[in-house]
This record gives sequence, structure tokens and C-alpha cells, in this order.
Amino acid sequence: MAMHTIRFKITLLTMMAIIVCVLGVGGSTAISVKREGDINSAEMMRLLCENNSMNIDTYLNSVQQSVNMVSRFALDEIEAVELVRGGAIGLQGTGVDLNGHSRSEEQQAELDAYLSNYYSRVEILFRSVANRTHGVVSFYLRINPEISKTSSGFLYSSIGRSTFKKLLLTDLSAYAPTDTEHVGWYFIPLERGEPTWIEPYENVNLGIKMLSYVVPLYKSGTFIGVVGMDISYDMMVSQISSIQIYDTGFAYLARPDGVVVYHPDLVQGSSLIEAGALSERDVALLNKSEHNDDPLLYDYQGEEWQMLFNTLANGMKLIVTAPVQEINASWTRLIGRIVAVSLLSMVAFLLIAIYTVRRMTEPLLQLTEASERIAEGNYDVRLEYNGRDEVGKLTATFRHLVDHLNVYISDLNSRAYQDSLTSVRNRGAFSIAARKLDDAIAAAKGQGEPPRFGVVMLDCNDLKKINDTYGHEKGDAYLRTSCALVCRMFPHSPVFRMGGDEFAVLLQDGSYDNREALLANFDYAVEEKNKTARERWERVSLAKGMAVYEPGTDKNTDCVLARADEKMYEDKKRMKSAGKTPAEPR
Repeated sequence: MAMHTIRFKITLLTMMAIIVCVLGVGGSTAISVKREGDINSAEMMRLLCENNSMNIDTYLNSVQQSVNMVSRFALDEIEAVELVRGGAIGLQGTGVDLNGHSRSEEQQAELDAYLSNYYSRVEILFRSVANRTHGVVSFYLRINPEISKTSSGFLYSSIGRSTFKKLLLTDLSAYAPTDTEHVGWYFIPLERGEPTWIEPYENVNLGIKMLSYVVPLYKSGTFIGVVGMDISYDMMVSQISSIQIYDTGFAYLARPDGVVVYHPDLVQGSSLIEAGALSERDVALLNKSEHNDDPLLYDYQGEEWQMLFNTLANGMKLIVTAPVQEINASWTRLIGRIVAVSLLSMVAFLLIAIYTVRRMTEPLLQLTEASERIAEGNYDVRLEYNGRDEVGKLTATFRHLVDHLNVYISDLNSRAYQDSLTSVRNRGAFSIAARKLDDAIAAAKGQGEPPRFGVVMLDCNDLKKINDTYGHEKGDAYLRTSCALVCRMFPHSPVFRMGGDEFAVLLQDGSYDNREALLANFDYAVEEKNKTARERWERVSLAKGMAVYEPGTDKNTDCVLARADEKMYEDKKRMKSAGKTPAEPR
């Protein structure tokens, strides 16, 4: 009987093998794609959050540094005693000098004259700093009215104009200290007694919504006044609203307690919990953590969303969020194609199995082995069978799918870990390399040889000056030229762009052993390069610092990086003092 023939048995066995193989390949590939897709999607969201937080923090820190610099200058310039002839008249609170005597009218007049001259000195520095700080809409120095009621300070604003213009000062006595819209910029830092970021508020005096960074000034325990800068809330919103998260995802700002600072759909000051955007558990995590490593899932407007957050320099939380369906769309489509192709291929194989049993045996074995490697996460597979029959078509289709999968994963890795300007690795790639080194350090504790590595930190001198003088295009050319020289002089070491003008080189193996010679050759290469440079942006000037891992001293890679960074800044100071920053070429 036919069903007892070897041909029937082989055909039946072959048909069963085909079904098992195709379903196994499609299923295992789909599972692998989903697993890798989840990992890469979470990593991409995390990098989006970290990179945009870094960009915003860079801006906020520039404002902080500007105000802090002016505050230090203001305190250095002010005097606590002997401001005018006739002895100490002090700044000690209520018009009483340090010896307990009230000021005379003549002394008060001389104090006001001193303060007027003092304002001029501070104003010169403040205006210069404000002009170099992006996005500042106003800056001010306000003296404690108990020191002088007639000489109060200054206020400059660029709102509605292209340059800063001096405005009349607000009468502090006309408003209650709790009136944030009028005098919050003065009384909030006074109450806290420390440098303060004031969250977005409507400044009625200037007619604009803004954020303020204010530093209270104290001299010998006496409250002198405040210095501060204001930045536009709308500019901050514009920066955040421009962040692209998939198709309909977005970024927004919130306070640690879950109150909205900016949200494309919610009103400022509303509660994320009451709006149904986050749960109480999510807000609790927002309040106690600087960031979250694992994405949070929540329901919003009837759809499941995923979000990550990071804490900014001013204490607010930058939250990036997107629908889970969009996040998973790429690998979901790929799995759909895999399933569809697998099903179609299985039907085709079943129809022709009886005629091609022997020819299909070896190709199916290759497909099975390839699917097992893919299921293990190894996508570098080769399918050698190139026959023109159905098995060959299945093999070609599978090969095509694997190629697309490799391209997809390679594209994700390239986007996540490559610097777009210089094409070297970015800070995210350095973090991965650092984690591997930290794992090796942990594994070597008491059990083996610790890793041997070093880090060279490099900083491009005068990038901002080149940007300001010749434009950002020339600044980018300066960065690329500097990066190319670094890559050429450290050919066997990975180079990372750590920030705007900073690079890091990871020294291992031969590069680690020859590190001193490499640094010496680097200095020589810089000199040779600059001899032929015609334009300023074609010259190279890099401050550098190197540190090597010291077992027993360094806990992790961050310790090595911190020492290298410190040495680099020492070198930068040395170069500036020696006049070795880029000069105009002859």
C-alpha cells in the first residue's frame, strides 16, 4: 500500500520536518527580533532622554556659571567697612555701622556715591557676560534697600529689542514678599539663602513668562542684595517641543512632585496624577530618583505609553514619552513580514515536498542551523544553497530577511553610538566601553589580573571664539580637523566625542604600553600641522590630560576619567597662561 512505502514515509517525514523547520525559523526569529527590538528601543529612548537633558543642562549651566561669576566679582568688589572718609559706616543691615552708630546724611551720601561707582564696575562685567550667554532676556543687581534707599542697583532687559536697555527698578516696598509675579526674584533667594532657580512664572514687571537664576549676596553675614539672570520660558518650551520622539511622542517638563511646568496637552500647574498622565507610584519615583533606567508604562488617552525621565540642573524633570505601539512598530512590522514569508514558504514547500525530498534535505538542514544561530542572537549566518527551485527561493528569502535584520540592527547601533559631526564614537559608546572595563575590574578583584588601560582627555581650545568670530561652520571644521588629528595619532585606540569640544581616547594593549611616546608624537604632530595652516580654524590646539587605571586606588573607570579630565584642565590653564591657544596664522 502506498502509505507503507518508503517514499510515502520519507515524504511524510519531510513534510513534517518542513513544517517544524519553517515554524521554528519564523518563531525563533520573531522572538529574537522582539527581544532585540525591546532592548534597542529602550536604549534609544534612554539616549534621547540623556542627550536632550545634556543639551538643556549645558544651557542652564551656562546661565548659572555666568551669574555665579558675576556674584563672586560683586562680592570681591564690595567693602564691609571704611567705605568713605570719616571711619566705618558699614553695610550691616539698617543704616547702622559696625560700631552701632547711625549714618549721618553726609555718610549716607558718600555711601550712595560709592555704590554708584560700584554698580558701574559690576555692570560692565555683567553686560559682557550677558551678551555672551545665549537666551538671556534680562539681568540685574539689586541692593538691599536697608543699605541704601536711593541707590538700589540696575536692571537691563532685551525684551522687545535687539540689545539690552536699562529699565527702572521695581519698588520692593510696594509689594508683599509673597508676590512672586512682582518680587519673587528678590524674596525667594533671600528666604532660601542660597543660589536658586525660580521655576517658570509670569513676570508682570517685564510682561513675559520666564525662569530666573538668582544668587543672594552676603558679606560678613550681612545680606547685600541679589544678582540674577532671566531666560525666556517660551525659548525653553521651543527647545523642548522640538524634540522628536518617534511619530507622536513628545517631551515635557514637570516638577518632582508631578506638577506640570510644560506639557503640549496640559496646562502649566496642573497635576499629572489628576490629569491621568501618571500614577501616584510613577510620581513617587519621579520625586525620589534622578532618573529611571527602566522605562515606565502607563495609560494615556486610552493608549499604552512608555516614558523615561532625567533631572535637569534646575531640579525640573525632563520626561520623554511615546506610544508603545510606535516604539515597537519597526520590529512588529518585521515580525509580520517574517511570519507571512514563513507561512507562504511553508505552503510552497508542502506542495512540492513529494518531488524534492532528497534535494531539500541538505538545504533544510542549513536553514535549521541558521535559525538556531539567529535564536541565539548570532545574525552573521550564511546560506550557501543557490538552487533555482523552491528550496532555493526559501533560502534566498530567508537570507534577504537576515540581511534586512542586520541592516536594521546596525542602523540602530550607528544612530545610537556614533557622533554625527566627526563620525567617531559618542559619549553613549564610551559609557558602554566603561561598563565593560568596570565589569573586568570587578571580576579581577582577588581572582585575576586587573585590566590595563588608560584614558586621554582632550579639549579644543577657543572653539567658542572661533564660532563667534568665523561662524559655527568654521567651528565645526575646527572640531573635525582636531578629531582627525587625534584619530591619526592614536590609530589603534577608539576615540570618543564626549561633549561639544571634548574628546577621549581609550588606551589599551600596545597603545597603553606606548602611551608616553604617543603623547610626545601628538605634540610634534600638532606643531607640524600648525606650520602649514593658513586659517585660524585650520590650526589645532588641544589641551590634554592622561591617567591610567591604578588597582587598589581607582574603584572604576569614572575615577580614571576624572583624573584625566583634571589633568586636561590643568594643561588648558597652563596653555592659556603660556599663550599657546590658537593664534591668527601669519
